[in-house]
Formats: sequence, C-alpha cells, structure tokens
Amino acid sequence: MEDTVLQILGMVTAGGLLWFGILFLLAVLMEMGLPATSPIFESLLIFTGFQVAQSNGQLVATLPFLAVVATGRLCGSSASYWLLSSLGNAATSKGKRFGQYMRNAMERLQTMRRKLGGLVLPTIVVARFVPGFSYASTIASGISRIGYKTFFPAVVIHVLLWEAIFLALGTLGGGVAKFLGAGFYPWLLLVWIVLGLVAASVAAYFLSRRVKSGS
Repeated sequence: MEDTVLQILGMVTAGGLLWFGILFLLAVLMEMGLPATSPIFESLLIFTGFQVAQSNGQLVATLPFLAVVATGRLCGSSASYWLLSSLGNAATSKGKRFGQYMRNAMERLQTMRRKLGGLVLPTIVVARFVPGFSYASTIASGISRIGYKTFFPAVVIHVLLWEAIFLALGTLGGGVAKFLGAGFYPWLLLVWIVLGLVAASVAAYFLSRRVKSGS
C-alpha cells in the first residue's frame, strides 16, 4: 500500500507533461480561491524534500516541479489581479456577500499595511501567509489598484518563500528517515507531512490572530 502511494507521489512530482499540466492548472485555481489546494501542494513539497534528502541533496530533478507550481501560482495571481483591477471599486457592489468579502479584504490589507509602516510590498508578502487571505490580498491589491510592479514581486517573494519552507521541512524529515533506515521511510513521511501541515497551520493561525488583534 505504502509503495503504491510513494509511486503515485513520485509520478506527480517528477514526471510527464500530463501531470505537470494538472499541477499547473491546480496552482492557477489555487490563486483563484479554490479550496483544499494548498494542503495538496504543501504535502507534495514536503515529499519532494524527502526525495532531495534521500538523493543526497540533488535538487536538479525537483526543479521542473517547483517551476511549474510557481509559474501556475504567478499566472493565477496575475489573472486575478488584472481582472479585479479592471473592475476597480465597482467589484465591491457585485452581490451583497461577495461585495462585503471584498471590502473586508481591503480593510484587512490596509490594517496590515499600517502595522508595517505603510510598506506595500512586505504587506502583501505577509498577508499571503495569513490563512484564507492569500486570495483576498490579491483581490484587495487589484481593487485598490496597487501597482503591478509592486504586486508581482511581492507574489514572487511569497511563492519562493512558501516553496522553500515546505521543501526545507521535507528535507529535514528525509534526513531523519535516512538516519533511521529505509523501513521507517513510508510511515515517517506520512507523519512528517501531517506534522508539517499542522505546524504551518498553527503558525499561520497565530499570525492571523496577531493581524486581527491589532497588536
């Protein structure tokens, strides 16, 4: 059973135009607010880190996967930004619930911006790590017409940090699995993915609380 799961994960992260096409599409949809995509990619990144540790730090084989996911997220965020930028403030009146969601997103982004001394780029980077606010920050940036020359580098920085964090978590876990022996690999991988996602969720939760509390 565990061998089958490992083979599937290996195919997803290392092989074929079909898989890369699916990953690209999911990454685009992730930036457009599709639920449950973030844990999928974070699990794959942790698995990729395990593979890097098992291959003695050979990153080259992982670069296509990392590049496809990053490109998909950049394309998705850019498409959302330009769509909302073209609508401007008119988007906040598109339906009662959706309009309220957009106004709340703009208010939260402005709150974070004040806390960071009015610096726009760091505000967007930090906002995208807050649970449920990655897409909202894109909405707020587009509606308020924050310059694309500021928005795009912020998204690039966030995506690279996001990939690096979960890849590093996986590499650390892979090192532990390598030390313990091959027999521990499948189960430690599963446990490490769960722990990694829980740790990331807890950290993001406290970041969200800090943002909401105004401290």
